[in-house]
Amino acid sequence: MEGGGGEDEILPGYESIDKFSQANLKRILGVTKISNDLPGEKREDYDYYSTFPEFRKTMATQGKKLKEMIKTQLNFQGIKAGVSTSSIDALVDLLTDANDTILERININLDEAAGIKKDVDPALLEITENNVSKVAGSWNNFDRRKKKPENGEVKLLAAKNVLRPQVKFKKFIDNTSKPFSPRLTDKPHSKKPLSVLVEYDDNNVEFFSHPYLFEIERLTHDEEMLAHTEATLPKTVETTEMKYVQTSDELREMISELRAHSVIGVDVEGHTYRSYQGITCLIQLSTNTKDYLVDPFNIWEEMTQLNEIFADPKIVKVLHGCAQDVVWLQRDFSLYLVNVFDTHQAGKLLGFPRLSLAWLLERYCKIYADKQYQLADWRIRPLPEVMVYYARQDTRYLIYLYHKLKGELLDKGNDQKNLLLSAYQQSNIICTTRYNKPEIKPDSHESLLKKTKSVCNNRQLYALQELYSWRDGKARLEDESTNYVLPNHMLLKISTELPREMQGILACCNPIPPLVKQNLQEIHMIILKARNKPVQTVDSDLLTSRSATAGSSGLLADQQAQLDFNDNPLLCPLDLGRIDLGAGLPTLIDTKTDSVKKLRPAVSSQLIKSDADLIVFSRAKSRKSDDRQPKIKAFVSPYQRFRLLVPYLEKLKVDENGSDGQEDPTAQTEDLQLQNIKKHFQKLTDMTPKPKKSESRPEEEEDMEEDEGEIQEVVDSEDEKSDDLVQPIRAKKREKPAQNDQDREKIMEDREKRAKLMAEVDKEVEKRKIDIENKLVQEEITKKKMKKKRKSDSTLDVDSPSKIPREEFNYEDEEKKNAVKEKEKFNYANQDFTNMFAAKRPDASRDFNPYHDHNNKKNKAMKKQKK
Repeated sequence: MEGGGGEDEILPGYESIDKFSQANLKRILGVTKISNDLPGEKREDYDYYSTFPEFRKTMATQGKKLKEMIKTQLNFQGIKAGVSTSSIDALVDLLTDANDTILERININLDEAAGIKKDVDPALLEITENNVSKVAGSWNNFDRRKKKPENGEVKLLAAKNVLRPQVKFKKFIDNTSKPFSPRLTDKPHSKKPLSVLVEYDDNNVEFFSHPYLFEIERLTHDEEMLAHTEATLPKTVETTEMKYVQTSDELREMISELRAHSVIGVDVEGHTYRSYQGITCLIQLSTNTKDYLVDPFNIWEEMTQLNEIFADPKIVKVLHGCAQDVVWLQRDFSLYLVNVFDTHQAGKLLGFPRLSLAWLLERYCKIYADKQYQLADWRIRPLPEVMVYYARQDTRYLIYLYHKLKGELLDKGNDQKNLLLSAYQQSNIICTTRYNKPEIKPDSHESLLKKTKSVCNNRQLYALQELYSWRDGKARLEDESTNYVLPNHMLLKISTELPREMQGILACCNPIPPLVKQNLQEIHMIILKARNKPVQTVDSDLLTSRSATAGSSGLLADQQAQLDFNDNPLLCPLDLGRIDLGAGLPTLIDTKTDSVKKLRPAVSSQLIKSDADLIVFSRAKSRKSDDRQPKIKAFVSPYQRFRLLVPYLEKLKVDENGSDGQEDPTAQTEDLQLQNIKKHFQKLTDMTPKPKKSESRPEEEEDMEEDEGEIQEVVDSEDEKSDDLVQPIRAKKREKPAQNDQDREKIMEDREKRAKLMAEVDKEVEKRKIDIENKLVQEEITKKKMKKKRKSDSTLDVDSPSKIPREEFNYEDEEKKNAVKEKEKFNYANQDFTNMFAAKRPDASRDFNPYHDHNNKKNKAMKKQKK
């Protein structure tokens, strides 16, 4: 409609809310597209455009306009918040909080309009507005103009000069690097006897097993725990009886009273600032009619008796956010929870928008809890009344919340128990968590750099690592938290500034921590050592410090592999030789019966050979028709044969050297030598294969059997021609050593003749080689001369293969011409060198066995002499 608007218009120019939303969404989409084209802080072109003064002025002007718009919208909605910051992250957080507040108002109004929530408390809106952060995005941006409360009351959150409770139970505090060990002596409500065993995790770090893991995994719930129960609003904190437990007798009396109840509420309050691992300061227990506050400082050792209640599977322990309470109870008192219902896990399954205890109390009990004492110093004794009230309120309504949430889980599951069982299961899975001591690693200090996004050189990194390690060691020794010894922001300040003087170190700390003032000299030495280091890209000291603690600190696998490679460059990371890759795989050997199974290959049988190509590796006989083929019992390598012949060869050398001089007249020495020779020949005889005995044997085999003394390695040429397989070398036997002096002299004469014959053969071979070389050289010289003659002749036919010019010869017949050409050609392959030197040596076959005839003559002579 045009003009001043009509009656049907909800907003000026818009007939309905949908049209108004569509029009504004289009505008927002267009603005978003335009803003994406602008250079932003995270884009590369922003640095370029920011160099122009006009661009900077434009950005500053637009930024002021956006802040004014945000401030106007917040004031219109009644949200008090400052927009003085220029940080984009802070402004985004501020807008997020404001949107949550606005949406929460809308939900409340819609519920009230629908009649779902008629009794809305008007204080809820005021609390929601007051909880909005004044300035978001930075830890130290707060409103210094904040007024004090009108009544002038100051709520106590901490106190000075508090006696450290660890003094009373100092023997139970263990800040060493040893694994945490439970101090249980008995195990109430056990299905498995008490056994705390040492186990190892994936990084090979020791830890002790969970004593109640077996009972938690096999937990079953009664029908009452899985059914609807009536929920009655409990009494208020002011009207409920309270008992303060701080002695052993009071503790036992409380345990006896709690056994009569099936559901109890549990909560734990602790302190972490003045203790390295933290200490439990108060345990709250509540039933429908009574509250118990347990002060553990005076009964620290007797607190394990509470396992009679906490480990009882028939009693449901109701907690809210029990993850931290479980490990605290284990750490300080070795208390283990069995059968737990966590209201935080139940809220997750029901899909609640908020999961805090304060929100649950507000939703179901219409109680607006004040959680400002959550971080109070619970070591204060006696406890102030406001802190006692806060502690009782945390557990007073847990039982009521348990019944309400259990009913909603059953209703949401359509009376099925799946959601309720899931809530029980998720809660008890948290109870299986084991407590582990804080562990410092070589790269733990890097987490501070990641949070602050700082960039440091090697000097600053070295100082940060050393100060971080010093702080942890001092905190363990003094049983103080690391933030008490030296806060993180002071640690980073000292590491980045690297002050030269001690006063500079103190100037970086405000206020000065007491332990820093006491150990100022030690900190100063660390800073000086860091300042003396040269600035470099990679600091070797940082690498060595990591490698020294790699085994105990559990470095990553790739870092450990890199360090191992630096220590041993020859060690390949891909070498799997040290790993047993075949562990657990099936083999051909049966481990039960130690029997070998038959191999059944998965490939085709046609690709597998039936027999080996070498007779050495063949099991069956390769030549059945040859009776002379010996049966191979064991393969003896040539080197083994040589080792067996070494003593005999040394004996021969001694005999040859001693033949020129006088012989030893001692008969005993000769007998010993003969015995040694017999032993060696006996070994050779046992290892040498013997031929098969046949009915008709030729004379040559009988001669070989009679002459057992001589060993000569020869190749049976007939067997090689008839058989394609490669056969081992067979040996003929020498004659045995002579038994008297005459035979020994004959043998020596034969050896001398043989040596002379071999010398003559060697000389003849050398002469033949020289003659052949001379002949070849002469032919080469002749060939070169013929080539020169052909080049000098101008009428030479290039295509003629003849070595002699054509014009010097006049052949009438073409056949004679070809015959002369063939004769003039010299072919080395057609030359018969044996006939060439036939005049000097009529028998050319002796080239390959020069003493063959000599051995035959000698064998025949020896045979006649024996006959």
